[in-house]
Amino acid sequence: MPQKAKSLRMARNERRRKIRNSQDRRLRVVAKLRRLVGVMIIVISVLTITVNGPKINSGSISEFIGYFWAGIDDAQEGTYIDYQSQNSSVVKPFNQGVVVSDNDSMSILTSGGVRLKTNLGYTSPAILTSERYVLAYDKNGNGAVLTSNVAEASRQKTESSILTAALGETGDYALITNESGYKTAITVYTSGGKQRFKWSSPDYYFLSCAISPDGSKLAVASFGSTQDAKLEGKLFLRDLSNENNIKEVSLDSTVPLAVGFLDNTSVAVIGDYSTSVINQKGEIVDQLTYTADDLTSFSFSGNELAIAVRSYSSNARTEVYIIGSHGISGNKLEISQEIQAMDYDGSRIAILTSSGLTVYNSSMRALWKNESAIGAQDINLTDDGGVWLIYSKQAEHVSTSSDTSEDLKS
Repeated sequence: MPQKAKSLRMARNERRRKIRNSQDRRLRVVAKLRRLVGVMIIVISVLTITVNGPKINSGSISEFIGYFWAGIDDAQEGTYIDYQSQNSSVVKPFNQGVVVSDNDSMSILTSGGVRLKTNLGYTSPAILTSERYVLAYDKNGNGAVLTSNVAEASRQKTESSILTAALGETGDYALITNESGYKTAITVYTSGGKQRFKWSSPDYYFLSCAISPDGSKLAVASFGSTQDAKLEGKLFLRDLSNENNIKEVSLDSTVPLAVGFLDNTSVAVIGDYSTSVINQKGEIVDQLTYTADDLTSFSFSGNELAIAVRSYSSNARTEVYIIGSHGISGNKLEISQEIQAMDYDGSRIAILTSSGLTVYNSSMRALWKNESAIGAQDINLTDDGGVWLIYSKQAEHVSTSSDTSEDLKS
């Protein structure tokens, strides 16, 4: 019977000494790195406890554990998210979950649990989301907070009340305020909360704004009176790197409702009577016109816009168009019902009507539908091809493979 090889146990200190003095350079490097990492962990731990010690309690520990397990469970792709909504003011889709906000706090939830919870204390909270960030602000109040899905990035306390806001892909954000002595003002902040740009106007009411995808430009849609006392909508394009005014574009009597970048040089201005594509030279590339109150829904993707207007043809109640930096696409989707919610991600359009949910490709061909989505309040396309259905007390993830879905591809 073969005997088990004998081994000699060496004292830990002696083993470490031999490794540090080894003739093999790789062992010596690994030993030094290991020691350096250990020292860094100790220093960081001491600093963390020193700074956050007074904040550590049983509640914060439980909250941290919840975040930890939510991160682990995220990979399991659950299909339901439950939340309390008795006094929730806002529920918005975000990444693979939802943002739930009430007057007291805002929570980012996934199927695994709470990813992040931050205090608000707002009277009328509003939420904006991008691919990586969430901006919560107090409409007609004075507070704003920016978070990622794992940590709070910055907070603002404004002197004047906030009217509306914009969130850029880089995490920079803009707040339009009701400035004393002026009609309105707009301030742009970095993701870290540092003021980057401020502009106050005595002549125009700033109604909407947007930050370009690369964070270099600001578009401001406004409405005011001209020198001859005529009402005029106007688009301002500003360069945030040097604060220069690139272009001022008259929108005539159109009241701008929203503005968004289609790329780093072109914007779409959605108005009460028309939607215009305007390039960096101030030229109107294309324009979709409609009558008052016929605009029903719109959704910006990374570089395009889906817009729905009321239709008066015999076979349709709603028409959906895709608009890009080069103008209006030749394809048009006609729907026999009014749209309750719509989301567009650049390749697919999800549309919710009283008959349920239908998902189309960008060529307006139906891919699949889900009639059980009736009653949802909002929808959000996900990266895996599915859709989050937002209800008052829960969110449900459905896809073409769900039991309640029907494949419409021929």
